[in-house]
Amino acid sequence: MTRTEPATTRDKERTRRAILDAAGRMLSEHGSKASLAEIAKAAGVTQSGLRHHFPSRDSLLCGVVEDTIERMWSEIHAHVDLAENRPGKLLRGYIRAMTGDSDFFATVLDPTGLAAAIGNPPGVDELFARDAERWRAALAADGLPAARVLVIEHAAEGLAVARSSPYLNAAELALARAELLAMTEPG
Repeated sequence: MTRTEPATTRDKERTRRAILDAAGRMLSEHGSKASLAEIAKAAGVTQSGLRHHFPSRDSLLCGVVEDTIERMWSEIHAHVDLAENRPGKLLRGYIRAMTGDSDFFATVLDPTGLAAAIGNPPGVDELFARDAERWRAALAADGLPAARVLVIEHAAEGLAVARSSPYLNAAELALARAELLAMTEPG
């Protein structure tokens, strides 16, 4: 009788995920000073293993940005209330995620956090441009007037950044959030 045990194999996606998570964490903690060696060690891979997935620092930073964009989409969709069967459902999820219901956004959008540490390596502008078009299309399909969506979207983003500053306290954030949510109601 032969015994079959699961073979220990490398899982490419799991390794990539570990590298992206470690890079995000290290960049948030150490800023642009985080080295590839430190990131590889935090991910539990060798430097050559890291470079197999991300041949350069810029490609790693673009990977972190791309991953962050996708996580932002997921986070916002997690805050959409599927029971709200009226226009503005996605925008209300956007407001909820941006203005306090998401620890992920608090970390990513902190002015001293991940976004500041990544900077603007080659290729990032293209990632953001694609994401901006994706958001324009999704919010245009959400059923509210375009001008209102634009004001609410950017107000929510401003609140997301300001919430870690002394210029916006918890009560003011709650007040602004309630007003933005009210603005998403049709009619």
